[in-house]
Amino acid sequence: MARRVAGLSQAELAERAGTSQATLSAYERGAKSPALKVAERILNAMDLEFSLRPHVDFKERHVRGVQAFWFPNMLWAVGPPDCFATLKIPDLINLTEQNEWDLRDRTDRARAYEILIRRCLPQQMIRWLDGALLIDLWDNLNLPAPIRSAWKPAIKDATQPHSIEINTSAFLRPRDPFTTANVRIRGYRPLPQEPPPPTRPNRRPDAVNGRPWG
Repeated sequence: MARRVAGLSQAELAERAGTSQATLSAYERGAKSPALKVAERILNAMDLEFSLRPHVDFKERHVRGVQAFWFPNMLWAVGPPDCFATLKIPDLINLTEQNEWDLRDRTDRARAYEILIRRCLPQQMIRWLDGALLIDLWDNLNLPAPIRSAWKPAIKDATQPHSIEINTSAFLRPRDPFTTANVRIRGYRPLPQEPPPPTRPNRRPDAVNGRPWG
């Protein structure tokens, strides 16, 4: 449970979240369900954030001459370090002796993605195959035409033209400029402004070329 992982008692979490221990206990037992704002407040008290995940639908396709495969309706993101892990899976395409694939290496990643797409189940793809890295490799992957065609709509949707003008208004336009779909800025401390340069002292009005009047 998140509260125990955070090292908090029910009383401590209830105090931080601005609710009673009895109410929090009821939430944990499933006797009551908190409103979304209340759930978000409780999660924030544990330094967690309430978020929504898109659901990816997979379909299986059988095509003559190609082993049955799965394909998604959309791409997804796999964050580091998982997207750069070393996978220990046999080469199910050419039956080579290699069974480890370092996803930090572009060549190994391409080969591993081919295996995942052509031979593996959705629950294996969803964990290791990153959408952005897949697009980077897509044109160079060795995939049968039916598989490439089945994945094409998801690839096309993910690569729709999308322009962003980087200026002050672009940063201020989002409702929360510190949050993206997958991450939120927690700590943010700008550097202090540099002090202004020292001003040069004015010359004395009663002297010309270093010599006083008179």
